[in-house]
Amino acid sequence: MSNLDGLSSSAQTVLEPQNEVRIVGQYYDDKTARLVRKYGPGPRIHYHVGHYPSSRTPLNVHEATPDDLRGSIRLHQEGLLRYAAKIWGAEHRLSGRILDVGCGLGGGSLFWAQEYGADVTSITNAPEHAPIVEGFARESGVGGKIRTLVCDAMHLPLDDGPYDAAVAIESSGYFDRPQWFERLGHVIRPGGSVCIEEVFITRPHGADVWAEYFYTKPATVRDYAEAAEAAGFELVDDVDATSETLPFWEESTAWTKAVLDGDSSLSPVERRQLRISLLANQALGAEWAAGGLRLGFLRFERKRAASIPADSPGPRGT
Repeated sequence: MSNLDGLSSSAQTVLEPQNEVRIVGQYYDDKTARLVRKYGPGPRIHYHVGHYPSSRTPLNVHEATPDDLRGSIRLHQEGLLRYAAKIWGAEHRLSGRILDVGCGLGGGSLFWAQEYGADVTSITNAPEHAPIVEGFARESGVGGKIRTLVCDAMHLPLDDGPYDAAVAIESSGYFDRPQWFERLGHVIRPGGSVCIEEVFITRPHGADVWAEYFYTKPATVRDYAEAAEAAGFELVDDVDATSETLPFWEESTAWTKAVLDGDSSLSPVERRQLRISLLANQALGAEWAAGGLRLGFLRFERKRAASIPADSPGPRGT
């Protein structure tokens, strides 16, 4: 793990927890149609960066059509999940009962169920997304392996475990990490995993654009490790993929620009939203390249209780 002593997370505006959950849920409910247009069609729709093994886009983004760009984005988003599966040993760690925390439109939930046979509980705080996820699951033939749960990730039902693992793909930045890990400590079995793909801060204000555009609260890897340790988890995998995800912003920027330039049917409101998105994508690409943040894959494992030899004396006072 990087030596991040003395580095604190960037200051973020603090909202009341119930307001924060409501605002983030409404944010994603409002974006549903735009997510489907850019990252669809379903059923496996992802809302996260892509993984480009060569650290380059395979397209000439200045000449590619919106459909070509969307196809490449979707291909590399799936590639990110396949890369995560390899890092995390999905064939034996993510093939049982898992939580997909912050599931979006369910692309990851479908991936784990279809590719690894997992029984997935898909957690969302955007009420509009739950029936969409369920519909995509039925369409994909895994309706019996996916169920949705609309709730705050910090208040996962305690009577719903044990789970073999929890997965959070670019969603944990919205959570109160100590509270989230404490909750997971009650529902993840001993030896089970918490698998996280996320943006982490490497210097103060290094992820300000990311935080402001997505209403998230990025932290350092050390922040995560300390929160996990306090809840009985230990960090066992930490893989950096910043350079291999940078091309996503080049393709995402090019797609937005191509739609603005080529779609005369856009309403004034849609054009305004796309122009804001274009500026944000350009800024995020610059932020990615500047080195103030990193895109990483972490895996935490819940510690097993130490066994007590049969001939050992009991606890004091017994």
